[in-house]
Amino acid sequence: MKIWSISIALFFAVMIVVNAQEPLSQQEYRRPVLVDDIRGERILSLRQNGFSVDSLQLNDKQREQITKFQAEIQKDLNKLNRQLREKEVQLQTLETQPVANLKAINKNIDEQAKLIARQMKLKAEYKQKIRVLLDDRQRRMFDGK
Repeated sequence: MKIWSISIALFFAVMIVVNAQEPLSQQEYRRPVLVDDIRGERILSLRQNGFSVDSLQLNDKQREQITKFQAEIQKDLNKLNRQLREKEVQLQTLETQPVANLKAINKNIDEQAKLIARQMKLKAEYKQKIRVLLDDRQRRMFDGK
């Protein structure tokens, strides 16, 4: 009787753990927020706090300038993203060498950090350029206040 009780309790514990996990199909396509932010996908779409650009009610001149800014930053971010991917591949190569060169690995990581910092600065500059174009009401909405 004791063995049956323990077996049943163990069976239910395993079933709870299995049911609590996400299906593999959902896990594969989910990316961390940090990756989205680094790649610039969120800021480039101008989606902030769940509303779209259309809710800002931009005039034609504002839309034109934002489109221009968007093209400029996209070009710069694409260049930085390519450089970052190259550094990631180089790092993977360095880490899989039979004898790892820790100095080269650390240098590569530092270079990646500089690229990420440049991306963040570009995005901050882009956001501020947009804020300058907006009137007070639009700016409050853009800032999420």
